[in-house]
Amino acid sequence: MMRLRDPLASSTLPLRSAVGDATLGLVVGLLMWATQDGLGPVQRAVAVAVGAALMFRRSAPTLMIVLAIGSAVLQVMTREIADVPSVLYTVLFYTAGRHPMRGVRFGALAVAVVGSGVAAAVYPYASFQQPFDDGPGLSTHILDFMGIAALLVGAWAIGFVVFQRRSVEEARVAEQIAELERRRVVDLYDEQSRRSSLARDMHDVVAHSLAVVVAQAEGARFALDASPEAAKDALAVIADTARQALADVRSVLEELRSTESAAQATRTDRDQLYDRMRAAGMKVEVSESGDGDAATPNLVRVSLAILTEALTNALKYGDLTRPVHIDIDWTAGCRMTVRNALTSQPLAPGGAGHGVTGMRERAELAGGTLTSGAVADGWLVDLHIPEGHP
Repeated sequence: MMRLRDPLASSTLPLRSAVGDATLGLVVGLLMWATQDGLGPVQRAVAVAVGAALMFRRSAPTLMIVLAIGSAVLQVMTREIADVPSVLYTVLFYTAGRHPMRGVRFGALAVAVVGSGVAAAVYPYASFQQPFDDGPGLSTHILDFMGIAALLVGAWAIGFVVFQRRSVEEARVAEQIAELERRRVVDLYDEQSRRSSLARDMHDVVAHSLAVVVAQAEGARFALDASPEAAKDALAVIADTARQALADVRSVLEELRSTESAAQATRTDRDQLYDRMRAAGMKVEVSESGDGDAATPNLVRVSLAILTEALTNALKYGDLTRPVHIDIDWTAGCRMTVRNALTSQPLAPGGAGHGVTGMRERAELAGGTLTSGAVADGWLVDLHIPEGHP
């Protein structure tokens, strides 16, 4: 059976948020029904409609809009005003003001302005006030309009400001994530370029030397019986070529070692990573023990790559209002934990899970283990690379 879904509802709304809205709306609706003595059937219907709108304000925004407008029209037509449910329209306009769809946001603003005008025109003639033939002055309508608009448009404006602030935060975090990804691609490109250069050098050395060795060996084989002196000369060339090739290979390996040494990660690299994350809005608390500078270059480099990925995931899916705790212990290899709180509305929802897989593979290649998963108070990445691994 095909499942119907409200087209205005957010696809990332957590189940607990929908359940919270439903519970709050139900409790408020029941309280309005039980505490408002003397309500007529129309006013009770309005209370039920507003309570239901609160229940489905984020899980089914279309239903919220229908219930809100329907209950307001019912009050205007019957002139039976339900004061407490009407005040709760502010919550609905706040919700509409922070809706991700532009049409919903500004449509709600238009409804707030027009609705304030209609309510200001009708409210003085409510059933418990004066009849139409004894109308108030224009100043009364203006004051009513200003008061109602202050509530409805003000609630919408608060929601709109919340939406704008979140949009700016998401854009800033997306920019930081893009910069981290760019740096990672540049590093991979540089590494591949170095490998290609070293591969070409190695090919030149080995291919040339082996070609000379093979040619001289073949000549020596055929000249061994007929011309022993020529065979000795060929063997001498082979020896000289092999010695020169060995020296060239050692030179290439020294270049490789110096390249790795230049690319070694240091504490400064970690500090720069923390600074970039703090600039993105993350609160980082670091506890580090032992001498990280004394660790092997590969160990430091692997730990930095995993730390970068863990903090990037925390930036995407974590609660930036709470700090990320990082503990690194270099006393026996590397033991690192990264703990962050989760949020019900991640700044970058989705993801294919390759980041966690990549972290685990890096740890295993370095001779260690890595676990990453949800814990009681958020998300925990735990890396352990024992001492003695390169």
